[in-house]
Amino acid sequence: MCVPVYRNKKIEGVLVLASRNKYSFEAYQLKIVHLLCSYFAVSVEKAKYVRAALAKSERCELTKLHNYRYLDRQLESDMEKLSLGQHSTLSLIMMDIDKFKTVNDTFGHHSGNLILKEFAQIIKREIGSSGTVARYGGEEFVILLPNYTKTEAFHVAEQLRLKIEQTPFIVQSDLDQTAGEQIIFITASIGVSTAPEDSDEGMSLLRNADRALYTGAKQAGRNRVAEYVR
Repeated sequence: MCVPVYRNKKIEGVLVLASRNKYSFEAYQLKIVHLLCSYFAVSVEKAKYVRAALAKSERCELTKLHNYRYLDRQLESDMEKLSLGQHSTLSLIMMDIDKFKTVNDTFGHHSGNLILKEFAQIIKREIGSSGTVARYGGEEFVILLPNYTKTEAFHVAEQLRLKIEQTPFIVQSDLDQTAGEQIIFITASIGVSTAPEDSDEGMSLLRNADRALYTGAKQAGRNRVAEYVR
């Protein structure tokens, strides 16, 4: 017995009931299943709304990248896979746009947002399906790279640094009377940490990359990649 699942005059699916015996189903049973399918269709639609709401809650509205909520869960999941032997290593890259406050102060927050959006898209395109890219907060971004050694992750980070440094960003200054489009260049400082080499705990891995970013890259002059060293 096959009964279509309709919602808003559209077939969402088909419910199939089977029996090894011939003539197992009666007409009244078909009516009952039809009724149940109408309720099932409502449940399917509600599930779509729930999935959409969940996806929205796990995305940064500005950059469309994953947000900290998603990153936190993904980091925990990847660390668990590492402990179970499903990942050999897990590298974490933390990126911070250099002197971003100066950009906001010079060109306005609208231009700052344009830079954040383009910056996010560059990272997303470069990483592709190799890892998870998320906006950590403000002008900081995090990349999770399962099965990447620290050397491999450092190479990825250096390629990203060069890409950012060489990319012209278009801003729209709204802080002076000659408002208009202008091309500027920015740089990024980057920290790299790898598990289990540097840590066997997710938050420590994150803090290690953060420490490498600020002590090894920012304080050393910015626009560089630094790896965590115990």
